[in-house]
Amino acid sequence: MRKSACIFLGVLALALAGCHTRSLTAEAPTPHPYTRVANPDTQTVQLQIALRKFVPSRRGGPTIWLASVMHVGEKDYYNALQRFLDTQTVVLYEGINPEAHRHHVHEATGPSTPVPHGAAAPSDANSGYSMQSTLARSLGLVFQLEAIDYDRTNFLNSDLSISQIERIMGGNRPAAAPGQKVGGNATFDTLLQIMDGSSFLGSLFKIGMQIIASSPQMQAVAKLTMIEAIGRLKGDMSDVQGLPPDWKQLIKVLIQARNQNLMADLKTELKKIPRSGSIAVFYGAGHMDDLEKRVMGDLHYRPADETWLTAISVDMRKSGLSPAEAQFLRNLIQGQVDQMRGL
Repeated sequence: MRKSACIFLGVLALALAGCHTRSLTAEAPTPHPYTRVANPDTQTVQLQIALRKFVPSRRGGPTIWLASVMHVGEKDYYNALQRFLDTQTVVLYEGINPEAHRHHVHEATGPSTPVPHGAAAPSDANSGYSMQSTLARSLGLVFQLEAIDYDRTNFLNSDLSISQIERIMGGNRPAAAPGQKVGGNATFDTLLQIMDGSSFLGSLFKIGMQIIASSPQMQAVAKLTMIEAIGRLKGDMSDVQGLPPDWKQLIKVLIQARNQNLMADLKTELKKIPRSGSIAVFYGAGHMDDLEKRVMGDLHYRPADETWLTAISVDMRKSGLSPAEAQFLRNLIQGQVDQMRGL
């Protein structure tokens, strides 16, 4: 039971804050969290996500923003993100299967403009069903890929493809012949099946979402569970003690291998834009712990400022949850998180 709960929380965190599915200097400090649980009053619980600004430590140069994101959230959250991203010189965004999308930004040195014949939003691992989109609708929220306008002159897709990830998971074996699949990783296949709804667990998830959507109180319970779980699962998910070794390895690849690819694009774009410009790395919050270490250790940048945006909120007065019920749920989630971290 404990193992199943740990896997569920791990998949939830990975799906909502990690993915749409090296060499570091020793002195890089442990990053501050990019997620937090906030209580603006006694009846409101919020999940807040950080946008963190970095500047060069020893010279002038472009600003880097690590713009972490939750993949499902409230409409106002994505409106605020859109306004922020549109002010950046370049936005490096997450989206597996980047071959299907524009790779290079137009020559631009200022805020973005709409693209006349722009690319679509980054693709999910499936076509049609989306775990995150289904979850968002069931909770009265919106899905990032449906809320953010990616048809912008300053947007650059910076991610690996499914086939690249499969090769990495398979030990970088040679590419398979057309119509054949790379000998890969059963855990990665399981994750894709959960995300696209084709597995037994994926089917159960869809049924569960239909039930939750039918009850405002159950919606509130589900959102509070997400807030408490995502807000408390901080740092590198691959280091969580309660996850099985195969899931820890999968998370390590999905985060660190993609971050390594992203850093190559970041270094390239830093050389192209003016010193007064800015680059936003628009990725799931689960990537940011590792990315911050890379930005500080490899690029010699330091944190200078941060902004917190509210992604999801629950109003206990409107939800029908009593204070005792809410506290019981918080304690339950905290217990599971402590178990996962070996506390």
